[in-house]
Amino acid sequence: MAGYLGTKAVLLSTTTASVGGDSSVGGDSTIGGDLTVDTNTLFVDSTNNNVGIGTSSPSSYNSNIDDLVVYNAASGGITIATGTSSQGAIAFADGTSGSSLVMGRIRYDHSNNSMGFRVNNDEKMSIDDSGNLLVGKTSTSFDTAGSGILSNGEGQFVRDGGHPVAINRKTSDGNLIYFAKDGTQVGSIGVNGGYFYLSQSNTGILLDFGDSLAPSNGSGAIADNQKDLGHSSNRWDDIYATNGTIQTSDQNEKQQIASLTDAEITAAKAISKLFKTFKWNDSVTEKGDAARTHAGVIAQEVEQAMTDAGLNAGDYAFFISSDWTDEETGEERNRKGIRYPQLMSFIGAATEQRLASIEARLDALEGPRHGRRL
Repeated sequence: MAGYLGTKAVLLSTTTASVGGDSSVGGDSTIGGDLTVDTNTLFVDSTNNNVGIGTSSPSSYNSNIDDLVVYNAASGGITIATGTSSQGAIAFADGTSGSSLVMGRIRYDHSNNSMGFRVNNDEKMSIDDSGNLLVGKTSTSFDTAGSGILSNGEGQFVRDGGHPVAINRKTSDGNLIYFAKDGTQVGSIGVNGGYFYLSQSNTGILLDFGDSLAPSNGSGAIADNQKDLGHSSNRWDDIYATNGTIQTSDQNEKQQIASLTDAEITAAKAISKLFKTFKWNDSVTEKGDAARTHAGVIAQEVEQAMTDAGLNAGDYAFFISSDWTDEETGEERNRKGIRYPQLMSFIGAATEQRLASIEARLDALEGPRHGRRL
């Protein structure tokens, strides 16, 4: 295999050189003209200042390549010394006899203090003077296709016409990407049973579970009847859907099923009179007089109606009162809410029981009438 060293000087730290078995040279030696060792084992071209190993016709493949200096091991190995505006490089060429085609190269450019790596004579990867590792690109611009691992910790993956990042976890389930803040995990993206999940702590969302979304724990396992969507201090606005929500009403999952008490009927009767129209403060701030009118109850009034009937509104699921600390101001906050389907069921049950009682009294006074309904 032929090797080429484009060079001006080779310095060997030695006092004795052995050539051809029993031959020896002591002290300094000077050879005028070319030096040939065993035809082409080693050849020194004194005219062009090139050294060939395995060839008697060495040539430099890049005019910018400067001196190659070989020192003894104690002084640090091999150094390619370059001028202030030139490059030093190790070139890998086509091994065909007489060819000067460079197939690959490792080079240092002194003019901009960068290190480059070429394949098939095309630069594929470089390290710039800021310590940024660039693959397939020469700029850290996020608009330039290619990949980069920047010295500030940023990773860049830019591609046009395909996915920039491909991640494949083999046979086991678990995290694909791990997210941390100050060394502590704050979330992850992973796979579980062929499904994709996003999780934070012990709460997550499993995607494509039977063509739907499902709640999960932090490992992507299904979590039934454990997670909320939204929070008292972080609410969704509108939900657009073709159908209404489906709420479990299976008898096998219920107990202590009972009709309303007299106190509950009293409270429901009072609440049925509390429905009003109103406008939201946020909507008025945003839209002024154009803010739309809503209809409903005031949670505080519902709470008071329950209290007046000798009941605790907090014992009933249609009434919600949530406390939290405002992260911006540190202020303790409270917000009250209503589950309208349950409140309307509460009022409807009371109304039905009241009507049934009235009908029973009328029947007692006037006799039963077929199909009577007030």
